[in-house]
Amino acid sequence: MAKARRPILILGATGQQGGSVAKALLRAGWPARALVRDPVAPAAIALRDAGVELFSGSFEDTRLVRAAMKNTHGIFSVLPANLAADDEVRYGISIADLAAESGVTHFVYSSGASVGDTLTGVARFDAKPRIEAHLRTLPIIATIVRPMIFMEMLVRPGFGLENGRVLSLIRPEQSIQLIAVEDVGKFIAAMFADRARFGGVTLKIASDRLAGRDLEAAFSEVAGRPISYARFPDDVLEANADLAHMARSLEDGPLAEHVDLNAMREINPEILSFRSWLATRGRNALNEALGASAT
Repeated sequence: MAKARRPILILGATGQQGGSVAKALLRAGWPARALVRDPVAPAAIALRDAGVELFSGSFEDTRLVRAAMKNTHGIFSVLPANLAADDEVRYGISIADLAAESGVTHFVYSSGASVGDTLTGVARFDAKPRIEAHLRTLPIIATIVRPMIFMEMLVRPGFGLENGRVLSLIRPEQSIQLIAVEDVGKFIAAMFADRARFGGVTLKIASDRLAGRDLEAAFSEVAGRPISYARFPDDVLEANADLAHMARSLEDGPLAEHVDLNAMREINPEILSFRSWLATRGRNALNEALGASAT
């Protein structure tokens, strides 16, 4: 009889990335746990109904976090995007320390694709590299993933689609690497299944690469009407530090790095192209952004 797998603890399971990881792990036959703040929230109930074991509490309760980590095979850690920079660093380091103390076999941390070799001096941009640096000092087998820009970001309301155009951070001839949130889970499940290959690795993950003109063509085809493409105006970028930082990074920083999509497909054979994602998983969000009724 095959030895039963120990569970994997997912931190951030009620968010998009964590939810994708939970789904992929369950599909791959892993028992899963999740630390949730509100066990009766719809996202938490959906996890429970899918078969995820819930631990109710917060990152502040180290006793509970230790209990959730007990007898696990691994941990997937992604922190909420709305955390203040100091809190993100504090929680990220505390979680990693507790995992090392608990003897966790494999720790997977979701960082950011804009993380580079040097700090920027801006707290919110430097939180993830500080957590990465601390994680590398610990006696634990860890994998750091840096997902590229989420496809979901391009169909948010207010990005121009309601006016028949799509606005993004690259010039029409420039390319951008994208990843579907669903693919994040598939990549993580593959990493937990092969610790020997992925332990100690820092890896950017992506699903597709497109130029601005390719985005225009994909949106027009799926929407069934012309959708023009344009880069955010300079005054918009100057007024938003986060967008400006990402735009610069796409020009000549970490976000400009080309991820080998053939290597990505070896890890995740079910990788989603942007066009296929837009026509299926992203279609309702596209319709909403266009101002149409979801179908």
